[in-house]
Amino acid sequence: MQTLGKFFAALCALLFIMSSVVVLLLFNIERKAFSSETYKQAFANQGLYQRIPAMLASILSSSIAQNPNAIPLLRALRVEDWQTSISTLLPPEELRAMSDSALDATFDYLNGKTDSAVISLAPVKTHLAGESGLQVVRQFLSLQPPCTPEQLSQMALGLLGGQIALCNPPEQAIGLMAPIIQAQLEGMTTLIPNEIAFIPGTASNTPSDPRLKLKAVRSAIKLTPFIPVLLLFGIAAFALRTLREWLIWWGWPIMIAGVISALIALIGSPVIGWILQLLIQNQGTIFIPAVLAASLGETTSAVARQMLAPVVLEGFILAVAGLGMIVVSLFISKQTRYPNPFENQF
Repeated sequence: MQTLGKFFAALCALLFIMSSVVVLLLFNIERKAFSSETYKQAFANQGLYQRIPAMLASILSSSIAQNPNAIPLLRALRVEDWQTSISTLLPPEELRAMSDSALDATFDYLNGKTDSAVISLAPVKTHLAGESGLQVVRQFLSLQPPCTPEQLSQMALGLLGGQIALCNPPEQAIGLMAPIIQAQLEGMTTLIPNEIAFIPGTASNTPSDPRLKLKAVRSAIKLTPFIPVLLLFGIAAFALRTLREWLIWWGWPIMIAGVISALIALIGSPVIGWILQLLIQNQGTIFIPAVLAASLGETTSAVARQMLAPVVLEGFILAVAGLGMIVVSLFISKQTRYPNPFENQF
């Protein structure tokens, strides 16, 4: 019977080691993967803020293409044109502020704090109505075919205000029409929405809400720490009779689990990053726009290092605690037993 008990205790110890390693990894990944601060730091470390114009351009182009009331000039702008325009319009600090706002909105949505994710276009509108807007129009028109005399006449009568052909006027004409362009730009900004939803809330709080499964998975991960605890109690139930046995049977599994966890955290970030990248590429577009998922996918190596940093410390603490228990057990007599409150009662 004693041999059978030790067999089950050893099985619990083995399962404790495996489950502890998995729990430490999953628990820290879940905690860090759904925080916008994790990705802000990764964006800064990898210089991805420079790619924000491309991400905003894709979002703006898609939104305007779906709006039948959009101004002809805006509908004519391609994603590449929007990217160039945003880079011209917004200084780097405002681009970073907009991208941080988009990341905050994305993770507020994923964490269930909001039912959609929106991004403010106020900075774009402000700069579009100013000198930067005039530069954008000039850049865009310079890419068009040369204007015919009829197009020049039409442009002079109502530039940007109606259904006109877009063309490249002579430099002298642009200079003369600059006040008209400026006035039309100011009017055009009133037709641009103050914000757009890049993650719509149409499916939120419905059975088709894609966050429901994600919430269930995250809830299950948060419960996983109870598994190693239960296995420790299993070891105690099957094999522990003395204080020395308790220190040995708990000390070795705890120390081994800590060492393995710390080693995986130190050398496993490329593997964890690769797994995260696959998950974002294959599943991320269910929740967020493809262009944003692609940008987040590029941060996985930096994000993995941030996720695993706490695992190194936690694994070290477990290893030291387990080693301490083993050392203490060496100084305890084999005859030492737990005090039995029922002894001498019968």
